Amino acid sequence: MFADVVGYTAAMARSEAEGLLLRRRHRSIVRPLVERYGGQWIEETGDESLSSFGSALDAVNCALAIRDALRDDRELQLRIGIHLGDVVFEDGRVYCDGVNIAARIRPLAEPGGICVSDEVRHSVQNQSHIGLRSLGEHSLKNVPRPIAVHAVSGEPAPPAVSLSSPREARRRAWPAVIGAGALVVTALVVWQFRETLLPAAAEHSLAVLPFADLSPARDQEPFADGLSEELIHVLSRVEGLRVTARTSAFAFKGRNEDVRRIGEQLGVGAVVEGSVRKDGDRLRITAQLVQTADGFHVWSESFDRGLDDVFAVQEEIARAVAQALKGRVLAAEDLPRLARPTENLRAY
Repeated sequence: MFADVVGYTAAMARSEAEGLLLRRRHRSIVRPLVERYGGQWIEETGDESLSSFGSALDAVNCALAIRDALRDDRELQLRIGIHLGDVVFEDGRVYCDGVNIAARIRPLAEPGGICVSDEVRHSVQNQSHIGLRSLGEHSLKNVPRPIAVHAVSGEPAPPAVSLSSPREARRRAWPAVIGAGALVVTALVVWQFRETLLPAAAEHSLAVLPFADLSPARDQEPFADGLSEELIHVLSRVEGLRVTARTSAFAFKGRNEDVRRIGEQLGVGAVVEGSVRKDGDRLRITAQLVQTADGFHVWSESFDRGLDDVFAVQEEIARAVAQALKGRVLAAEDLPRLARPTENLRAY
């Protein structure tokens, strides 16, 4: 299932803040519904999201639930495309024609609408709560054969099993999977260990990932890396925060990895990520704090400043991240100040 925001490009052209807000709302509304209907949130790129489900019916019911959740929302509208086909999972991503066809079907949906392929229609056509209307066959880019497409209407059925989270789903499923007896007891003990000790170890811990260089010439990678290193330096000196070493965090440089997987590999409860645009003496730095348990944003901010404000911006980001994690307002003395390595900004 592919979903994207209608009018996102125009919103970004009017105001980057408006576009980012739409993107965040998309994720905050869609992701919980995907997980509620047993789906897996695969990835997000810009205003797009890709999810996978165990059945076409689950995917369609989830799409209908998303449409209902946004029915009275005049600002946020989505287009959704769904296809049923074989896919390959590798390194946290999903590939093959099933993904490509779903992506190509999505633009055929009306704003706020849902489109499905003929394969999906065959799987759900006997469901009385789902309506299907043929949109004919369409030749799609990089798809060798015409694809029959259908518009979906109707009301969503509730999830087959109401679960509070994928973690809860896995926990309830374990006894059915591994049977009864001593093995079940062992599994429950292991799960209790994961539920109690691991979150405690990850509390107030984070990794600062390498910031992306989005400058027009893409020539500011050393500057972006330097910003990340300075944030690691100052945050590691905040009492009560555990910060992953630079070498561990920078191992993820250039890798489009799911933050949940990063959290598991580094043993942290949050990551700081962001981007840098430098054009002459002007800077735009975007930073965000993301929970690794669910991939949701805790804090996000953009800074448009002159180059001479770079040290102040570093401190502002560090202070906001520390406050969000520690859950209290930090006094001035709680946050170590960054010593200017030079007064010559050109040298810096």
